[in-house]
Amino acid sequence: MKKILILVTALFIGIAFMAYYYFSKLGNENDAKDLALQSATNNAALVLSFNNDKSFYEIIGSQHMLQQVIGEQKTALLKQLKESIVDDKSINHFIQDQPVYISILPDSNKTLNYLLTVQIQPQLDITQLYSKLKGKQKITEVEKGLYAIQLNDSLRTFLGIQNQVLTLSTSLKLVKDAGTRLASNPFTEYIKESTRHSKNVLLALYVNFNQSPALLKNIIAGSLNGELSLFNKQNSFATLTYNFSKERILFNGNTVVNDEGNFIKLFENMEAQQTSIQNILPNNTANYALYAFDGYKNWFKKLQLLHTQNNENKNVQSAIKRVRDQYRIDLNAVFSTYMQNQFVAFELKTGEKLGAIALSNGEKVKQLLLDVSADYNEDIKIFKSSDILFSYFGEPFKKFKRPYYTIIDNNLVVANNASTVQVFLNDYKNNRLLIQLPEYLDAINQIPNTSNVTYYINTKNSVDILRRNVLSPYYKHLRADSGLKSFDTFCYQMSADKSKFITNLLLNKYLKQEIPDSLTNR
Repeated sequence: MKKILILVTALFIGIAFMAYYYFSKLGNENDAKDLALQSATNNAALVLSFNNDKSFYEIIGSQHMLQQVIGEQKTALLKQLKESIVDDKSINHFIQDQPVYISILPDSNKTLNYLLTVQIQPQLDITQLYSKLKGKQKITEVEKGLYAIQLNDSLRTFLGIQNQVLTLSTSLKLVKDAGTRLASNPFTEYIKESTRHSKNVLLALYVNFNQSPALLKNIIAGSLNGELSLFNKQNSFATLTYNFSKERILFNGNTVVNDEGNFIKLFENMEAQQTSIQNILPNNTANYALYAFDGYKNWFKKLQLLHTQNNENKNVQSAIKRVRDQYRIDLNAVFSTYMQNQFVAFELKTGEKLGAIALSNGEKVKQLLLDVSADYNEDIKIFKSSDILFSYFGEPFKKFKRPYYTIIDNNLVVANNASTVQVFLNDYKNNRLLIQLPEYLDAINQIPNTSNVTYYINTKNSVDILRRNVLSPYYKHLRADSGLKSFDTFCYQMSADKSKFITNLLLNKYLKQEIPDSLTNR
């Protein structure tokens, strides 16, 4: 019996050892397969992914709009790399059908640059690839594992070779950085999980909003304040797949918000709504952020928890109590009764900022707010107490401490200056509205008419704002005929789907329909 027990124990230990050996080896193999992805996601805010196959290059070659976004210089670089590597069968053999990652990263001297990352076929020897490259290109070794390649008379790139992974860029700094601190990170794991659920995708875009501050600091002048401040604390990821079209640039996918203290988290698990408040915006609106939910009472409870979590609840409760004690008004009852399901914060081309809240009975709210308001003129009032709107609607209204406001057609519209409210009223009453612009109508017809969160930019109305805030090289690209000048709309739309948001990213240009002369001359 003792011998049998010893035998069984030995057998069990042997099986356990073999299982451990097998799965640890499998884990190491999987880690090796992930090295290219780990390298690509190292400090990256944006990563493009595609398979190195013939069909991709044939389709992408016809996407002239995408080339406009990339810019002439980077497009020329990618074309040269394709001609030098992909079109050369003896070299391309090593990376055929492998995932290719293009990371967009901050470089030195306030610039952005590309890093291409690809893993060679596991059964092939990376030293043979180096020999092939050396025989065809002018290659010099910079240091161990790092090489300079002269692709033509004017174009030099740097190549990193490490652990069956190739990294390539015109920036030596980016290639060096890509090979350091290689380890799986949350962004890597997010992309791996997304890839499991999205097969047969020709081109995917992955966004790491955690890294967006470093990226934006190389694009904008000054600090990330105002509307850009949300990128300082945006712990979110997005997976977007390219919807191939010659008429517009459209990505579809989803966004995951990981930070419980994020304002957008309030809209999770809420049914997407058909919105209309954007229809009151003036035709000189430069941008807006629109929010919608399926019921104010439930949403406000979530907002109160967010205030507590962000250590803002003490000030919020003090603001609410101050109104109740001084003016005998229960604003909780006012907004929970007469607030509809949407509000918007928007900016005019002049840089003036406003907000609007949809009401179910504007005239009733006007009466209830009389005691907490002072008259500026017949149409415009000002709140006597501060932080009212932030207390009840959160982050988008934080900048309106004690705003002027008007209530018109069941909409409460606010701004920090009475003249700004008056300008809005003049435009609204004279029907000078964003919804009247053909390019705006064309853009919103490309995406669903229901959402929870929508960010919109009218690029033409934003010219002066961008000129003040974007560094010269990027502003020139935005306004170049060969760049982004012809695009009139950027939109990032999010609709709640349990713990994530179904997302549409649109970059649109309105192609005006020409009327034949034979019709106009009738």
